[in-house]
Amino acid sequence: MRMTLGQYIPGDSPVHTLDPRVKLFLMGFGIGAAFRMDTPLGLALFFAVCAVSTLAAGLSFRRLVKGLSPFLWLFAMTAVLHVFMTPGQPVPWLPHATWQGLQNGVQTGLQLMFAIWISTLMTLTTSPLDMVWAMEWYMKPLKYLKVPVDEIALLIMLAIRFIPLLFEEADRIIKAQKARGVDIETGGVFKKMRSLVPVLVPLLHSVFRRADDLAVALTLRGYSPGIVRSRMKCLKAKKSDIVSLTGAITVLIVLILL
Repeated sequence: MRMTLGQYIPGDSPVHTLDPRVKLFLMGFGIGAAFRMDTPLGLALFFAVCAVSTLAAGLSFRRLVKGLSPFLWLFAMTAVLHVFMTPGQPVPWLPHATWQGLQNGVQTGLQLMFAIWISTLMTLTTSPLDMVWAMEWYMKPLKYLKVPVDEIALLIMLAIRFIPLLFEEADRIIKAQKARGVDIETGGVFKKMRSLVPVLVPLLHSVFRRADDLAVALTLRGYSPGIVRSRMKCLKAKKSDIVSLTGAITVLIVLILL
C-alpha cells in the first residue's frame, strides 16, 4: 500500500521554491474552492488546474494515482450515500436511487479527490520544517492569547509525517500475518473484524514504540516546550511568490464564479 500524503520529495521546481506560507494559504483556499465547484465545467477546469500544478511541480501522475488509491473507498462511499439518500427523480434501473443523488455523488467524490490532491501536492513539495514555520507564522497572533503555537505546529507536522509511516507499517504487518496463514480477506463481516485483531495489536504496539523513540530523539536534541529556538533561514517572500499568489487566487475566484 503506497501513501503519498505526508511524504516530501526534494526538488527545484517552481512549486518547490514557492514560499511555504504561500503554498499553505493556497492549499486552504484551493480546498475551499474545490467544494464550491458544482458544475461540470467548473469541475473540469479545476481538474486542469490541478494537473497543471502537478506538471509544474515535476511530479509523476502515476505516483499521485497510487497515493490517491487508498482513498477510493472514501470517494465511493460518499458517492453511494448521495445516490441512495438524495430525494429526486428515481433511476429506473437502480432501485431507491435518484438522478439527483447520482449527480451529487459524482460531484462530491470529485471534490474530495481534488481536496486530497491539493493536500498531497502541498506535502510532496514542502519540507516538514518549512511547513512548521509557515504554520507558526499564521498562528503567531495566537501567542498573545498564551496559546502554545510552536507546540501545536510541531504536533500537526508530526501527525502529517506519521500518515505514510502508519500505512507502510500496516501493509507490512498484513503481509506478515498472511504469510503466517492468517485469513483476513474471506468470511463474513464479524469474521473479518476478528481477523483484524492480529493486525491491530502489533500496529498499535509499533505506533507507541515509534512515539516513544520520537520523544527520546527530541529530548536528546535539546527540545523543550516554550523555549524560542533559532532558525537556519528566515521566511522572506519574493516577487515571484507574490505574483504566483495573485495569479492562483485570481484563477480560483474565476472558477468559483463560473
